Amino acid sequence: MKNILITGISGYLGTRLTRELKQKKRAGTIVGIDITPPGTAIAGDITFYRQDIRDPKIGELLARHQIDTVLHLAFVVKPIHDLKRMHDIDSNGTKNILEQSLAAGVKHLIAISSTLAYGAHADNPQVLTEKDPLRGNTTFPYGFYKAETDRMIQAFADSHPEMTVTTLRPCTVFGPNVDNYVSRMLFLPVTVSIKGDNPAVQFVHEKDFVTACLAALEKKTPGAFNIAGDGTLTVREIAETLGTKVIPLPAWIIYPVLECLWRLHFPMIEVNRGYLDYIRYPFVASNEKARHELNFYPQYSSAETLRDTIRNR
Repeated sequence: MKNILITGISGYLGTRLTRELKQKKRAGTIVGIDITPPGTAIAGDITFYRQDIRDPKIGELLARHQIDTVLHLAFVVKPIHDLKRMHDIDSNGTKNILEQSLAAGVKHLIAISSTLAYGAHADNPQVLTEKDPLRGNTTFPYGFYKAETDRMIQAFADSHPEMTVTTLRPCTVFGPNVDNYVSRMLFLPVTVSIKGDNPAVQFVHEKDFVTACLAALEKKTPGAFNIAGDGTLTVREIAETLGTKVIPLPAWIIYPVLECLWRLHFPMIEVNRGYLDYIRYPFVASNEKARHELNFYPQYSSAETLRDTIRNR
């Protein structure tokens, strides 16, 4: 049985994965690290350490508990105004986990990235694959840092073939228990769109994302994999499903207005102007590689994921 260390174990994904691993008896020792303690649902099933992923002493934990598998789930979960801190946690924190895992002889590491790393651009192909470059938009630091960190993980994997490194790139994760900055914006009274643009977007259900992580653990296949539900929805179709009014605004108005509200820390504004590119330009990712190599077949389409999210609100 694998001895597993999970970073960010107190979050929703870490909690769900721990419960699944215990119920299906897929792990021996489970060690969790986070900056906040885990909930009662898993507290009795793990050995927990309150540590930051940038702490070099994590290497001692890996050696002490003879960890052979690391699930790196810890990252900044929403855009923040402190860009230096966001970069430090995502980039330097991940670098530390990679280096400490290598030094401790970890055999398999699974890291979570995002399809945001591809960037949303007018010249994107209709469907992105894992062979496409990571061009996270520079105007949206959250996505830009995802791309930078993802590239660092790929470079590390290329330099250290003795360790199996699996990178999962989920699209927007929705579901009845998910509470992230995108889901909160989803349930605002109105939907703002950019006049003249109506790109396709995709979602993955929280249950399917957990399934993908478990598949990656079992298959132990190196490389990057897009994790997405089948099918897409347009911004207008999402608004129709929600039953909210769509207000189309010209780009020359909405971009500076959103940036101003973001800089003023206006309530309910959780993104800067760079996020608008992600509702203006396509960044739809193919899940074919995950199907073929991880045997990942999502149970929920993008449309079904949205409906399940709405139904449980």
